[in-house]
Amino acid sequence: MIASVIVVSHAGRSHLADSLPPLRTYGERGDVEVVVVDNGSADDCSSWLATAFPWVRTVRARRNLGFAGGVALGAEAARGEVLVLINDDAAAQEGLVEAHLEALAAHPTAAAAGGRLVSWDGTRHDFARGVVTFDAHAFQVGQGRPVDELVILQEGEPLAFACGGNMAVRASDWRACGGFDRDLFAYFEDVDLGWRLWAMGREVVAAPAAVARHRGAATSSALGDFRRGVLFERNALRTFFANADDELRQALGAAVLATFLHRLVAFAGAGHDLAAALADPFGGQPAPVSRKERWRRRLQDGGPGKVLRHLLARLVLGPRAGRPVLDEGHLVMQLQAADGFFAGLDRTEERRRDLEKVRARSDREILERFPRVVVPTYDGDAEWFESAWFRSLLPEGWPLRRMDIDELLDPSILG
Repeated sequence: MIASVIVVSHAGRSHLADSLPPLRTYGERGDVEVVVVDNGSADDCSSWLATAFPWVRTVRARRNLGFAGGVALGAEAARGEVLVLINDDAAAQEGLVEAHLEALAAHPTAAAAGGRLVSWDGTRHDFARGVVTFDAHAFQVGQGRPVDELVILQEGEPLAFACGGNMAVRASDWRACGGFDRDLFAYFEDVDLGWRLWAMGREVVAAPAAVARHRGAATSSALGDFRRGVLFERNALRTFFANADDELRQALGAAVLATFLHRLVAFAGAGHDLAAALADPFGGQPAPVSRKERWRRRLQDGGPGKVLRHLLARLVLGPRAGRPVLDEGHLVMQLQAADGFFAGLDRTEERRRDLEKVRARSDREILERFPRVVVPTYDGDAEWFESAWFRSLLPEGWPLRRMDIDELLDPSILG
């Protein structure tokens, strides 16, 4: 099988200097090509690549398309029957491409193979298997634990999804499922892909011999915690509602949305400076302004058609005298995530309809193999997940597993 190794880089020239040399033998072979996507970089990456790594094919994007869009652009240009994805801050160990190809050749029902990521010095585990939560977040099992504590997965063991930082996918399956969802930009695009492949009747399997050393978060840290948080929350919502079939949507949809809303309110209440903004509007507040004044303010804020945004701004965001102004904290993160999710509802529904046309496996079957987990992640989650109301939203007879963060870091879960 001819393979195309795809590396996406945005302002990652310093990383490429370390990550591309291990791919040289592939780039100089006739059956493997190395495609680097210059993802809207401002450091003249393309010209540098042409001089320093002439065996690399470079595809340039005029703007940063995110990891999902960058890979999609590289996949469009790739000639291989198999697409091998490697992060720009990861260095392939010897035999990585061969291990991926061998796993796919040995398992014809597998659309994708997931390799392993270890720390840059090779001593710590980064990714071998992930778990998906009931609301479509994802966690790397055992991340940060010493490599010698791990029970290494066997080749061909099923995975819910393969990490986008070191995975291989057949080009035909990539096209059939629509590839990475470009609207996700970054994060959970690999979870979304894995879900779609399983729903189409295909499989994702482990290729534990395909190993890469990874500078953990070296690229993503440029986004900052706030913007990453917005992507986490928005993308989890989109991933759930773009992939869940009717039965799962009915079973878990209310719990997913209620949990998002609970976190939003919990974040709002956590800020002591928000007491005035969140006070009971019927509990002794000053007399309201006149209707004329209210409409004047609405028009000033952008017109009656933006009343919802106006109200949110009045409550928590707007720079009005006597009102708190929020920094880029958790509450604003949740609000921006919600805004992004609702703005993309039409595209989310279109993607769901496309999947339903080719679905060959129900979500109940998928969850029987990969139970969704309930994991307290934010402050207030533990109490919320134990509440009678949340429990009442969880359906009977669906495979859901309650865990805590410490369990996710336990390497024995890989055994």
